[in-house]
Amino acid sequence: MNAKYKKAIWTCALATLLCAPLSFAGYGFSDYRDRDQYRFVQKEAKPFRPDKEVVSVVMREAIPRGGGYTYQYPRENPEPFLTEKAGAMEGALAMEIELIASDYSGVAICIAGSVDLTPYLEEGVLEFWIKGAKGGENALFVLVDDGVKSGGESLQVKLRSKSLGEITTEWKHFSVPLKLFGNTGVYWDVKNTREVMLPFAWSNFKGFRLEVRKDENESFKVWIDDIVIKKHGKPYEGPAYYPFRNEI
Repeated sequence: MNAKYKKAIWTCALATLLCAPLSFAGYGFSDYRDRDQYRFVQKEAKPFRPDKEVVSVVMREAIPRGGGYTYQYPRENPEPFLTEKAGAMEGALAMEIELIASDYSGVAICIAGSVDLTPYLEEGVLEFWIKGAKGGENALFVLVDDGVKSGGESLQVKLRSKSLGEITTEWKHFSVPLKLFGNTGVYWDVKNTREVMLPFAWSNFKGFRLEVRKDENESFKVWIDDIVIKKHGKPYEGPAYYPFRNEI
C-alpha cells in the first residue's frame, strides 16, 4: 500500500468522524439547545388575551407576517421600530414612532393582503394603545385601503386625535368606531398637487397610519401598541354626526 493511498484512507476516515452526529452520554437535546441559557436574562412577556372579536391584527409583537410592512414619509423621517423601553401593554414590544414635526409626515403599518370590513362598519372599532414622549401630541389617526379601486393610490380616511381624546405620557386606550371615519377617502395627487376624493374601499382595508400636519407640534414621538380591528366596541359618545363629511 503506497503512501498516497494510505493518506486517502485517513482523509476519508477523518471526514466520516467529523460528519458523524455527536452524542454525549447523559445529555439530551434540551441540554444542547439551552446550553447558553445562563448567559441571557429572558424577559417574561405579558400574555395576550384570546379575543374572538378581533377581525384583523395590524400590530402586536410585530407587523403581520407573510407580506406585512411599514413605510414612512418623507423618506428622511425616522423608520418606526419595535422596542421594550416603552413597557408594552401586552407582550414585550411596542412600536416607537417619531415624525418630523416641521413637515407633513407619517408612518403606516400595513397588513399582508387586505380585509373586508364592510360587515363591521356599524358596530366595529379600531382599538390601540398610545402614549407620547411629552403628552398633548396632535396627530391624525388614519385608515388606508389597498388602492386597487383608485388606480394604485391608497385612499385614506382620517380623524383628529384631539377630537377623540388627549395623548398623554401614560398609556391610553383608544376605541374608535369605524363608522366615524365615514365613506369619503382621499389621496394626494402628486402630479396635480391636490387632494382627490373617492369612495373609501372598506372591503379592502390595508392598514393603520399615524400622521402629523406641518408645524402643529414642536416635536413628535409616541409609542403605540396592540393595533386591532374588532367586530364590536363601545358606542360612540361624541358630537352628533361627526365627522360631518361622510359621503362624496
